[in-house]
Amino acid sequence: MKDTGLINEGLKEAISQEVAFMGMDLLDLFFSGGVLRLTIDRPGGVRLDDCVAVTKRVSVILDVKDPIPEGYRLEVSSPGLDRVLRRPEEFVHFSGRKVKVVTKGETYRGLLKGLDRNQVVVELKGKEVKIDLGDITKARLDF
Repeated sequence: MKDTGLINEGLKEAISQEVAFMGMDLLDLFFSGGVLRLTIDRPGGVRLDDCVAVTKRVSVILDVKDPIPEGYRLEVSSPGLDRVLRRPEEFVHFSGRKVKVVTKGETYRGLLKGLDRNQVVVELKGKEVKIDLGDITKARLDF
């Protein structure tokens, strides 16, 4: 999770716990340019109603803790159909989804099976391929 220093670990934890209590995962929290962005996910995907519910609940936490001294806007969204995968834990979270993984030499499109140590595991036509995290130039969900 990225921030500009205004969002401390205690606040991240409180928001993450509240989102988890609602049956979802907080994938990303980012504050920049007066906008606090949360990215949430859940098995089966996120609906508009989920974003609205998280916005309402997180707004209460933000009102109580008042962590951002200036005015800001809260945005809550889903990861999207073609979300870029950056962190190792995202390769675990999105296991079971179709992905496109690009290295300097090849492009792999298949079913993400997870992470094995520092290797992303992708199933291609019934065979598992392991790709070193360091070799990946771009990875994203593929639909």
